[in-house]
Amino acid sequence: MVMQSFKLENYEKWLEEFAALLNTPVKDHLLVLPPHVGEGTILAHTMSPNLSYAVMNFRLNSDLEIYREPDGAKGFSLSFNQVEVNKEVWLKDDQPVAADKGSLRNDIFLSDTREPLHVKIPAGSTVKRLMIFATHELASRYLSTELLEKLEAFARANSLSDNPYFVSLPHRETLKELFEMKENDPLSQIRRLSRIIHLTEKFLHSFLRQEQASLPRAIKKNDLESMQHIEQILSSRLEGFPSLESLAHEVFMSTSKLKNLFKQIYGYTLYDYYNKNRLQRAKEMLITGQCSIKQAGSEIGFSNLSHFAKAFKKEFGILPRDLVRHK
Repeated sequence: MVMQSFKLENYEKWLEEFAALLNTPVKDHLLVLPPHVGEGTILAHTMSPNLSYAVMNFRLNSDLEIYREPDGAKGFSLSFNQVEVNKEVWLKDDQPVAADKGSLRNDIFLSDTREPLHVKIPAGSTVKRLMIFATHELASRYLSTELLEKLEAFARANSLSDNPYFVSLPHRETLKELFEMKENDPLSQIRRLSRIIHLTEKFLHSFLRQEQASLPRAIKKNDLESMQHIEQILSSRLEGFPSLESLAHEVFMSTSKLKNLFKQIYGYTLYDYYNKNRLQRAKEMLITGQCSIKQAGSEIGFSNLSHFAKAFKKEFGILPRDLVRHK
């Protein structure tokens, strides 16, 4: 097991401390995990004295336990988490210990960096995580006093075990760009910063408008986990939209409850979410040149090329052939 205890000042310093613990160097802000710990990388940058971030992208070969000590720098840590766990994630803040036995944590979590936080992730888990640290000074410079006070109260009261904000399709598309960004890209740093600002703005917009699940205490935790399971089915399925009955059967609930809960949490109907996700997959295939337009349409379940082109243009405002022509 790897165990680390630290006070958060910025994520670049945190990575240096973590690397020293592993007796592994950080080169150009990048730590490559040693094989006994895992397979993958952690990248950290300090963008300014008031803003830093870390990007985790690895699979663990050893249990990992991280403890953020209280009384760190005054500010906020905003985490976008896509963690596929082997057994369970063990979590503790100033509340009693909670063990999340779900196979996937797919959430967004805001915390006060002066509060303690204890996370344990078991070996065999896959971790894709973006962590953003902004000082209180930076937040107060750009946010109204009213919004800042609401965020502070939310961050202090928030709990990892029943967090209401989820990584939805728009978040996931931006996160995918971050996780796949290459360091040899001369614009990588500014590209990351733009995506981080975009994701932060999306979170604040959701917080203000309550577009995500806004009543976590009114929704049973099992129902929230069930919706994450349905989201995974819709995100991974390309061959055709499953029936409402089969989806409802997956989570042992009525079709009407399933439809209402999913729309409340993710902001889209079940079919719209499925359709947006598969069209995004087709767009990625065309941009990377993996296949022809006809093959891309067929891969995501369109047997008619004109129907695919029409759906693609409705979603992205451009025909597939024009995208390929100008890529």
